[in-house]
Amino acid sequence: MIDTQAIRKKILDLALRGKLTEQLPEDGTGQELLQHIQERKAVLAGTGKTKKFESLSSLSEEEIPFEIPDNWQWVRLGDITTKITSGSTPTGGKKSDAYVDKGFCFFREQNIYNDGIHSEGMVFITEQLLNTRENSTVIAKDILLNITGGSIGRCAIVPDDFSKGSINQHILIIRMIEEETRFFTHLVLCSPYVQSHIKSKAVGDKDGFSGGRCKYMPVPLPPLPVQNRIVRIIHSAFSILDTIDTLQSQYQDNLATLKSKIIDAGIQGKLTEQLPEDGTAEELYQHIQQERNRQEDSGKIKAEALLPSIDSLSAPYSIPESWLWTYLGNVSYIVRGGSPRPIKQYITQDSNGINWIKIGDVEKGGKYIYQTHERIIPEGEKKSRRVYPGDFLLTNSMSFGRPYISQIEGCIHDGWLLIRNLSGFDPDYLYYLLSSSYLYSQFTEKASGSTVDNLNIDKVKSAKIPLPPLAEQKRIVAKLEELLPLCE
Repeated sequence: MIDTQAIRKKILDLALRGKLTEQLPEDGTGQELLQHIQERKAVLAGTGKTKKFESLSSLSEEEIPFEIPDNWQWVRLGDITTKITSGSTPTGGKKSDAYVDKGFCFFREQNIYNDGIHSEGMVFITEQLLNTRENSTVIAKDILLNITGGSIGRCAIVPDDFSKGSINQHILIIRMIEEETRFFTHLVLCSPYVQSHIKSKAVGDKDGFSGGRCKYMPVPLPPLPVQNRIVRIIHSAFSILDTIDTLQSQYQDNLATLKSKIIDAGIQGKLTEQLPEDGTAEELYQHIQQERNRQEDSGKIKAEALLPSIDSLSAPYSIPESWLWTYLGNVSYIVRGGSPRPIKQYITQDSNGINWIKIGDVEKGGKYIYQTHERIIPEGEKKSRRVYPGDFLLTNSMSFGRPYISQIEGCIHDGWLLIRNLSGFDPDYLYYLLSSSYLYSQFTEKASGSTVDNLNIDKVKSAKIPLPPLAEQKRIVAKLEELLPLCE
């Protein structure tokens, strides 16, 4: 796969160093552009449209991060802007009568992306409130920059057809004196150099990257014709990269679909032959029930009633004669995790504590759980659920239906379901079965209908599954592990 994000960063870095386009004598110089901007700023200040003009301190050699062409000029961002300021959140940040269904846009950090303003989750404020927020009023052609949190550094140009709006305290308005420079300045702000600068200055500061720091930030200023050429080149290159992203996304979707179909073919008995010496799934089912009874008698698991057998009329699809349709709960032991509360009272830094397995300890697409970030004290186990190496864990809320195999001993919270193999499955076959689109579609159907989709024990127990003989399960796994890598 092509790393388009790395290419974008490299292109922006080359652009800031003047290596994307030639420098022509007729372009003029960055010094001339700066002089023009300062003259215009002085005129605007004289009319009262901006604050009193002030020239910021010149840059020292130590502040200049890299070389630029001779006809460019290093400046401070505040030298080429009329406004750099942050906003504030109405009524202390809580939703109130200040927010209305329609009105003037109130931008929050989740609305700001490098590719533009995203309207999802947009809130609005009244005209009366907007008029009291003159200092943080957004108008068309402004640049908005996120300065705190996980989205720090994201920035967008306000569309030309925008009228008025406002921002919260996590965003800066950056208003250019020469409007045409906003396109190049936006690219500068998106560049690895500025992104690194912003994040380094915000480290350890609860308020993030301030307007004052932004004002004094060194930026390269090419002549305007050079800026325009760079913007055209980057937009053209990024358009190609966007196409590559789309095609790669389609490829990944197609690849995921292909893998899913191969796994589904495996659990339908279409990848392997059925051998008489394998025995039958009915014989395996009886062996599973003997193991269940043994563990119930020893107190390892609780006794529970089984669901009735599945007749051929209610079977989801045809399977080989030696296989058996059954319910997942009939051939495994399924229970929910438990969460001691308040959890903070049970978390410990003691290395001898019990592993506290959370969904954050695993990666999407991963298979095994090897370690945890947190541990709990022994008292917490009484209100939780102990799991052991080889146990299967299934997410039961939010990103529900994802299976993992624990390689460690620990406790799980109520966001997990424990699925314990009762000697009826090859572990890898069970993993592929739980990962299949067939079973996930059942989970999706069973989890829908509530405010937050979730899977409870009964829903998972009642999932219909095809059970092959154990020897054939192993051959299915071998075939899948032969075919799936070929998809890459």
